[in-house]
Amino acid sequence: MKLLFLYGPAAVGKLTVARELTRLTGYPIFDNHLSIDYAAKLFEWNSPNYVRLLRALRLFTFRQMAEMGLEGLIFTFVYTPPSSDEFIRQVLEVCEQSGIEVLWVKLEAPPEVLLQRVLLPERKSLKKLSRPERLLQMLEQGALQAIPFGPSLRVDTSLVSPQEAARTIVQHFGLRAPS
Repeated sequence: MKLLFLYGPAAVGKLTVARELTRLTGYPIFDNHLSIDYAAKLFEWNSPNYVRLLRALRLFTFRQMAEMGLEGLIFTFVYTPPSSDEFIRQVLEVCEQSGIEVLWVKLEAPPEVLLQRVLLPERKSLKKLSRPERLLQMLEQGALQAIPFGPSLRVDTSLVSPQEAARTIVQHFGLRAPS
């Protein structure tokens, strides 16, 4: 299985690009917010139990999808080092054990573009980050950095449409449309 690991800061367009990738590849989307929302219903946000459950849900899903024989899965994520590094190590370990190929894709855009996008009304309806001050805090914490555990395809979503971004990703990794 191929794990298309889309990451970047809030408001960069991860879910929008993921939807286009699904249209082109047929791969299902595992939006980061599915696991966040689930874990937050059971534990206080960012508590040790919350983080443990969040990671376990994600890793379990990756393993199960591979065991089910899926050709690919699209996962969206905000990478904030160093707090994300242990999870990334766990992802690599699970993927190695399960025969999953990780395809790192870093979506990026200038901070001023992200600050405009974070205010879009649809973000609130999707329960996504919509506070500029929180976005700035995430950017200061390193949300613009690349994951250092492997090479990432970089796509600037301020320069291309979501459709163009998805086509670039599909072409770069030689992915094919569903049969």
